[in-house]
Amino acid sequence: MGVKIIVDSASDITLSYAERNNIGFVPLKTNLGGVEYRDGIDIRPDSFYSKLEANKELAHTSQVNAGEFAECFEKEIAASNEIVVITLSAGLSGTYQSACIAAADYPGKVFVINSLTATAGEQVLIERALILRDEGKTAEEIDTELDALRKKVRLFVRVETLEYLKRGGRISKTSALVGGLLNIKPVLTLNGEGKIETVGKARGIKASHKMMNDSIASCGGIDFSMPVAITYAGNLNDGTVSRYLEDSKNIYGDNANKIRIGQLGCVIGTHTGPGAIVVSFVPKA
Repeated sequence: MGVKIIVDSASDITLSYAERNNIGFVPLKTNLGGVEYRDGIDIRPDSFYSKLEANKELAHTSQVNAGEFAECFEKEIAASNEIVVITLSAGLSGTYQSACIAAADYPGKVFVINSLTATAGEQVLIERALILRDEGKTAEEIDTELDALRKKVRLFVRVETLEYLKRGGRISKTSALVGGLLNIKPVLTLNGEGKIETVGKARGIKASHKMMNDSIASCGGIDFSMPVAITYAGNLNDGTVSRYLEDSKNIYGDNANKIRIGQLGCVIGTHTGPGAIVVSFVPKA
């Protein structure tokens, strides 16, 4: 008997990472150009962003359904495991509700956590959950600690292009056009209900990095004793993340080697577009 951690693909962990760490992985779906892909299984970020840029229509994402969760739960319960499920924010997707529906058949054995976050933010919770699991904590104990932690986790997103916010109806065509001409880079966050809010709009990359870092500092700075994660919507070798970290030495100091860095996947990337950077952490305060 043990504890099985199950996560959705909006966490943007890779399948290989999930397998190495004995994590259950359930994919959301992305429909792009009339083709449905299982996120993280049928399509990975490098090919996704090239397809996204080539496709002029709005891509769509769909949640994990209750039946898919039920299949995972049945297998783990049969193996006498307890289960902790970490889903992306219920304010962004119905995936959390699907997991709750499936978990209703296993009272006291399956604990479902609405992370109130996504992508790098989910990774912060996942990393902490793995530590607690390996310390021998029960599923209920892990659930209790993550319930408190999820309310502390902060997440900020710097968007490179306004095109995909326009496609999703979050800004008007006129705002996108003017913003593009002015080289506007919005900075977004997730509020206490796990819903998107705008922090501000910076003009240019360097100014957007400063706005991100001012937002981080306003939270009290980063607690590097806890997991810290960055996800990027593009090729990790193109220098964008390195440039951000170079512009952010006042925030990260000598702690860059403590950051988990990965690619922003299809689910959130559908709405941010390529070039976006997401930072998530637990504040010192």
